[in-house]
Amino acid sequence: MNKVEKPYRFRKMKSLEDFDEIMKADDLRFPVSSDLSILKRPVKIGKRICPNSLAVHPLEGFDGTPDGKPGELIYRRYERYGKGGAGLIWFEACAVAGDGRCNPRQMWIKEDTVKDIKKLVDLTNMTALNTRGIKPYNVLQLTHSGRTSKDMDWNPKPLVAFKNPYIDKYYTNITVTSDERLEQLEDEVVKAAELAAEAGFDSVDIKICHNYIMRELLSAFTRPGKYGGSFENRTRFLFNVIDKIQKRVGDAIDIGVRLNTYDSIPYPYGWGMVKVEGVMKPDLTEPKLLVRMLVDKGVKLINLSTMMPRYQPYGKGVLAAYEPGSEILPYQGTYYLLDATREIKQAVPEAVIVATGLSWFEQFGANVGAGGIEKGWFDIAGFGRQGFAYPDFAVDILDHGKMEHSKCCVTCDKCYELIELHVESGCVVRDSKVYAPIYKRGLEMKAKRISAEGIPKK
Repeated sequence: MNKVEKPYRFRKMKSLEDFDEIMKADDLRFPVSSDLSILKRPVKIGKRICPNSLAVHPLEGFDGTPDGKPGELIYRRYERYGKGGAGLIWFEACAVAGDGRCNPRQMWIKEDTVKDIKKLVDLTNMTALNTRGIKPYNVLQLTHSGRTSKDMDWNPKPLVAFKNPYIDKYYTNITVTSDERLEQLEDEVVKAAELAAEAGFDSVDIKICHNYIMRELLSAFTRPGKYGGSFENRTRFLFNVIDKIQKRVGDAIDIGVRLNTYDSIPYPYGWGMVKVEGVMKPDLTEPKLLVRMLVDKGVKLINLSTMMPRYQPYGKGVLAAYEPGSEILPYQGTYYLLDATREIKQAVPEAVIVATGLSWFEQFGANVGAGGIEKGWFDIAGFGRQGFAYPDFAVDILDHGKMEHSKCCVTCDKCYELIELHVESGCVVRDSKVYAPIYKRGLEMKAKRISAEGIPKK
């Protein structure tokens, strides 16, 4: 794992004024507000209502069953989210095809798993109603893992939209997908959306963020054929899927997207970047155009991310994720992301925008969320890894007007390390009774693999 540069000690900051002054001293001018009451505000999403302005982002625990059903820890996680009070629960990435799972334990929505996934939705809703008196707005993230796909033995099976010289060397056995496979994938996404409506979700998310194939198509400048080259071709897959879902499902389910604002990979291999070869600098012209077209198409919800929220679009950018020993600067990266979110929201004000990256600010995440909504940067404050560590963060914000630092995610990255260890992922620090033994088991499994393969210990 690479080093995450963490220059701030939020535990020692006594007030919001301390936080604001320290950040501004580093030219990180985040929006902040001491009044968190705006987070109680309901948000209209299409014809549905999200009961408040707080969201739990999609965080995979890699703890489903081999056949794609929710596992025991998934039921536990969403029951905790139901009790936690957030108005929007963005359910974790769910595969739409067998060759698109990022691990053998990822959920997979299909005919023989939809009833079990419906039980998960029903449990979440019932828990929220019984404990908070609300029915959350539930989104299912639909994905094909593309470049990060694996088989049932954890062997990489990367499926990509085009060859990318910046990151291909970090993958093995890369296959560039055909137009015929993409046509088939369109229909697999649409079928998954139909099943999501059957399972009781309010919305599906067509996942076009991070390092997955539906996002890669947005940056397929070098791909020949109908899915590459021009803006029309690079967005063809997305709009084909939207049209087909709307035709088959109608108003039974909303459509949302989780979209990269930029990729932090230079043109012509990255989306949302200056169109000068090799230059690591964002250009939001196409992302703004796409958001405008999505809203005009009837897409109800847009969550803006980047290739990874922690990476800034300058210097090495996302490439730091791959270079051993690279230093990651999450606060600068999160500032650039939120500022890009502001710019897109101002360009398309009617879009319902969910912010990302707020967990980095620990107990001040709520203040940045409230400030962003108050100042018109976004509409809903979203928290990712905070949900693992602090599933009832929304209760404390809504009922007590603050987040407790003693419950907050400390951004130690152990939840990510659990994924690398091929075991179930959660918070080792705040949920240690469950996840500390899993972490220990993962380390033991890794040691056995190293021993069996004769890999020298570092």
